[in-house]
Amino acid sequence: MVVSGRPKFSVFRAWVQPSPSRKTNGDSLRPHSVPNKDEEERQVNIKLAVFFSVVALLFVLAEHLGRMQERTDANLGPDSTALVSLTLSPPQRSGNRAGFSVRFHLSNRGKHSVFYPMDTTTSVPIGQLVARGSPSSEWVSLSSSSKQRLSAVQEFTDSNLTLIEMPPGGWVDGEFPDTGESPEEHAYVIYVKPTRDARGIRIVSKSYASPRN
Repeated sequence: MVVSGRPKFSVFRAWVQPSPSRKTNGDSLRPHSVPNKDEEERQVNIKLAVFFSVVALLFVLAEHLGRMQERTDANLGPDSTALVSLTLSPPQRSGNRAGFSVRFHLSNRGKHSVFYPMDTTTSVPIGQLVARGSPSSEWVSLSSSSKQRLSAVQEFTDSNLTLIEMPPGGWVDGEFPDTGESPEEHAYVIYVKPTRDARGIRIVSKSYASPRN
C-alpha cells in the first residue's frame, strides 16, 4: 500500500445568497405602473370647475358692489339733505347798534355728510336773510350784497369762501343781523351741498315776524 506524503484537500465552492436589496436584470425589466388617464382627466375637470366658479363669484361680487355704489350716489342728492335743519333763536337787541341779532343752529341728522359754505375771514357759515309778504309769496333777499354773495357760493368763485364738511350728527352755530326795516315775514337761508361739486340746496329756517325797532 502506497501512501502519498501530500495532504489531500476537499474543494468546496462558496455559495452566497444574493442580497434582496440588489435588483437583478429580471427586476429591471418589469414594467412600471402606468398612470390612470381617467384619474388625470378628473383632476383637470375639478380644477377647471373651481376656476370658473371663482370667476363667476367675482363677477357677482363686482355687480353687487356696483349696485351699492349706485344706491349711495342716488342718496347723495336732495333727499340726503332732507334731515338738515336750520333753527333760529328769537331776535335780540344788538347792543348799541341799530337792529337785532338772530342766532341760528345748523344741524345734520341725516346719514350722509353735507357741505356748507363758510367765510374764511370770519369763520361763520354764509347765509341769506329773506322776507316775503305772505305765505304764498316767494322768499326774496333783503340785501343785494347778500344775494351776490350767495351766487358766489353756488359757483364757488369767491376766494374767501370755503366748503366745510358736516358729518352725520354734526352741527354749527352762528348769528346774523336783522335791521328790522322790512315789516314782512323773515327767515334765514343757508345753501348746503351733498358733495363738493354739487349745486347748493337751499335750507330755509322757520319764519318769524319782523322785529320792530
